[in-house]
Amino acid sequence: MAKRPTRQKKDDRILHKSATANEIKADLSLAPFDAAVRAMDKRWGIDRLPELVSTESAAKWGKAMAGLNGAIDAHDPDKVKFWVEVSLRGLTAMDAEAVSLGRPVSDPMIWEHEYEGQVYGIIADGREWPAAYAKRPGIAIHTMREVALALHEHRNGVVNAVKLAFPGAEVKAVRRPKADLEDDFNFLENL
Repeated sequence: MAKRPTRQKKDDRILHKSATANEIKADLSLAPFDAAVRAMDKRWGIDRLPELVSTESAAKWGKAMAGLNGAIDAHDPDKVKFWVEVSLRGLTAMDAEAVSLGRPVSDPMIWEHEYEGQVYGIIADGREWPAAYAKRPGIAIHTMREVALALHEHRNGVVNAVKLAFPGAEVKAVRRPKADLEDDFNFLENL
């Protein structure tokens, strides 16, 4: 899949002091595209819209992305503007097609748990984080992959081994083993 371009804020003289006039013009031409893509990502999920339409529409989107990326690489602001306009029409068309096909908008199930005053949210598909944050502002959203990674890395798999050996066992607390702490004065032994 073609890399989706994003605006780099080339007009920022601190971050991009050596940006040319053409680079700045091309970069700023991406602003409406960026806004439209963010809106579609929030509505459908990140990069999901091409998956929800016909292969013909997805192929047209791929052509638009290839054209836009090529124009950006060439630092050609007129071509960037042209391909941004093509891409905006493409997003509108794919959005309408997904609606007409009855595709579901992004509405992630969020599993929430409060622990010591902090609410944690977990979603299955990380591509749905924009909709998840819109649905539940103010809580940190994690993905199932992140949870699995944290559990896998925690204590080198000891927790998983215990859960397998003792079905129904539940983690009640997480304590840092004394061996992990630097205690040159044996302070912890007196606790």
